[in-house]
Amino acid sequence: MPESTQEKQSREATGPEPKEAVESESSREAPGGDIARLRKAVWIAAIVFVALLVAFGAYYYIDRYVAGGDRSPLEMGIEELEEAVRDDPSDPDTRLALAEVYIARSRYEDALDQAGAVFEEYPDNERALLVLGIAHEATNQLEAAIAVLGRFVDLRKDAEMAHVDPALEAAYFYLGRSYLAAGRPQEAADALDAALVISPGDADAMHQAGLAHQALGDHDQALLYFGRATTFVPEFTEAYSAMAASYGDLGDPAGVQYAQAMQLYSTREYQLALSELLEVSWALPDFAPAHLGLALTYEKLGNLSDGIEAAERALELRPDYLAAEHTLGRLLQQQGGGG
Repeated sequence: MPESTQEKQSREATGPEPKEAVESESSREAPGGDIARLRKAVWIAAIVFVALLVAFGAYYYIDRYVAGGDRSPLEMGIEELEEAVRDDPSDPDTRLALAEVYIARSRYEDALDQAGAVFEEYPDNERALLVLGIAHEATNQLEAAIAVLGRFVDLRKDAEMAHVDPALEAAYFYLGRSYLAAGRPQEAADALDAALVISPGDADAMHQAGLAHQALGDHDQALLYFGRATTFVPEFTEAYSAMAASYGDLGDPAGVQYAQAMQLYSTREYQLALSELLEVSWALPDFAPAHLGLALTYEKLGNLSDGIEAAERALELRPDYLAAEHTLGRLLQQQGGGG
């Protein structure tokens, strides 16, 4: 799958000041880019499943796949779905189920073939439009992606439940990525902002929105987005890299050092990250994110007492710093439990 979110969480992310933008709610084991891609893949699979239920209808689904004891198309293997398409190539739902499985397996050209066949017969089939858009974006067919995803958005944006529609959020996300890759950052920012209205906790959309604002030269806004993204995914390597670039363009060497240190943290180079974060915390003693970064790094190194001290310092500087509060609570629990 292209980059990007497990099912989206509808948590509101509050944008701090640029240098206060980096918060961490939890500590994970895999690098941020891998987490983001895994999260997005699982999320799209969930959207596909819901779309499948809606498209088939409850009675049809239960009669054919539950009452009969058979598996749903999403549970079937590629070979079985391919055989089903050969047996009845006129069935759009089977073709789209196969296309969606191809998407999940990164077989984008095959997905385009199946969804394209449905699109030719049913040009307003929403499942076909979404699959085509994702596959076109993944294969760098950007204008085609923009066209079909834009059509999908037009069909769904005025629906009563549009503000909580995960499929619409997916369309806005990939539409934004397509605009950004096509060199149209303002349109990308608009689409990604729309995605974040539906799902405020989508770290991948935050990262892409940051890139769009970065391309527009609005580095302060970009830093807000990158910071919010790393709040939800503390090991989001790409977001830290982009953050360092924006700090550099703003002429802020301490900010660059901080972002690069957190990039080291995100790639598990904890000793190097610790050295850099100590320098930042000495240079900027009132910069709360640097102290939180120290707390997270000390935690990874097994130094709970210094981690607690660093988290407490972050909270002293920012009493409303929820990420620091969560980190401190976790460290205290580990210390009380003997690690």
